[in-house]
Amino acid sequence: MKPIQQPFAEPETERAFLRAERAERGQAIRALILIAAATLLSYLVLNPLHFPREGVAAYTAAAGMLILVLAGFFLLSRTQAYLDRPRVDLPVFVLVAAGMMGLTLALASQSAVTRFPPHVMGLVQMGILVVFASVGFAGTFRLFVLWSAGILGVFAAWLASLDVAAIAMVYTLTNFSTFAIFALYFNWDTERRARKVFAARQALEAERAKTEALLYNVLPQEVAARLRSGESVADAFSDVTVVFVDLVGFSSLAKRLAPSHLVELLNRFFSAADETAERHGLAKVKTIGDAYLAVAGAMGSREADCACALAFARDLLGRLGEIARDTGMDLKARIGIHTGPVVGGVIGSTRLAYDYWGDTMNVASRLQGAAPPNGVAVSEAAYFRTRSEQAYEAQRVLLKGIGEVDIYVSRFGD
Repeated sequence: MKPIQQPFAEPETERAFLRAERAERGQAIRALILIAAATLLSYLVLNPLHFPREGVAAYTAAAGMLILVLAGFFLLSRTQAYLDRPRVDLPVFVLVAAGMMGLTLALASQSAVTRFPPHVMGLVQMGILVVFASVGFAGTFRLFVLWSAGILGVFAAWLASLDVAAIAMVYTLTNFSTFAIFALYFNWDTERRARKVFAARQALEAERAKTEALLYNVLPQEVAARLRSGESVADAFSDVTVVFVDLVGFSSLAKRLAPSHLVELLNRFFSAADETAERHGLAKVKTIGDAYLAVAGAMGSREADCACALAFARDLLGRLGEIARDTGMDLKARIGIHTGPVVGGVIGSTRLAYDYWGDTMNVASRLQGAAPPNGVAVSEAAYFRTRSEQAYEAQRVLLKGIGEVDIYVSRFGD
C-alpha cells in the first residue's frame, strides 16, 4: 500500500482528474455542510434551556462564526475556481478548524453543565472535524496529511494547557490520533479508488474514440449515428456524380507480381485515390478489386459537384503517373463519370458499408470501360456541367446493358 497518492504522469490528465473528483465530491461536501449547519442551529435552540446566559452567548458567537465559514465553503464548492484550484482546500480547512476550535472552547467552558470534561469535549469536536475533513479534502490527500499534522499539534498543545491527569491526556491524544489515522486512511482510499475509476474511464473513452474513429472511417458520421440509434439507413439523392476508376490490364500485371508486391502497389494507388478524393471533397464508396468508386454530392462528400469529380480524375491520373515512374510499372487507368439520381443506404448485419444503387452507378461503370487509357469518359449530363473546364471528343458508343449513347472522352496522359 502506497502511503502517498501518485499523480497521473500527464499534468493535463491530473488536472482533469482533480476537476472531475472535486465536482463529484462537491455534492457530498455540501450535504455534510447542511447537516453541520442544521446541528449547530438545533443547539442554538436547546442551549438556552440549559446554559447560563454567558455560555449561550459564547456558544452562539462561536457557532455563528463557524456557520459563516461553512456557508462560504458551500458557495465556494459550487464555483469553477474550487474545481481548478485544489490548493484552496488547505486555507479553507484552516478556517473551518479555527471555527471548530472556537466552538470547542465555548463548549469546554460549560463542562460543569454538560458533565463532559474539557478534554473529552475537545476530543469529540476534533473527531467530528477530521471526519468532515476526510470528505472535504477532495483529491488533495497530501494537503490533508499536512493539515492533520497541524491539527494534531494544536490539539496536543491545548491538552497540555489543561489541568488534566497525564494518563487522561495520553488516552485523549491517542484516541484523537486514531480518529485522524482512520480519517486519513478513508481519504487516501477514496482518492485511490477514484483515481482507478478515472483511469479506467479514460481508457474506456480512448477505446471508444478509437472505435468511433474506425467506424467513421467505414461509415459517414451521420450514418453511424443513425445506425446506433436503431434507425434503418436508406436515402434518395436526386443529383449525384459517380466516379468509377479502374486500372488498365491489372489482371495480367497481377500474374507477374509477387502477392506482397501486388498489394503494396494497390495500396499506393488506393491511398493516392483517398488523398485526392479528400482534397476535392469527394466521398470514397468502396474498392472493388483494382477499381475505385467515389461520389460527389452525396453522403459525406462536402457539397462536391461534377467539376470536383473531374478535377479528382485529372489529379488522380497525375498521381498514377508518378507511381508508374517510381515503380517502373506500366500503370494506366480508365475513369467513367456520370451524374444522376441514386439510392444510398446500409444493408446487411456484418461488415457494414454505406453503398449506392441505381442506373447512375451502372452507367458510370460502363463509361469507365469506354474511356481511353489514362483518360475519362463522361456522360452527356456530366459533359454539359464540365465542358467549360475540359475539352472533350464526342463519340457514339454501345454500352452493354444500356444501349447506344453519346459519350465524351478526354485523355490526360500517355
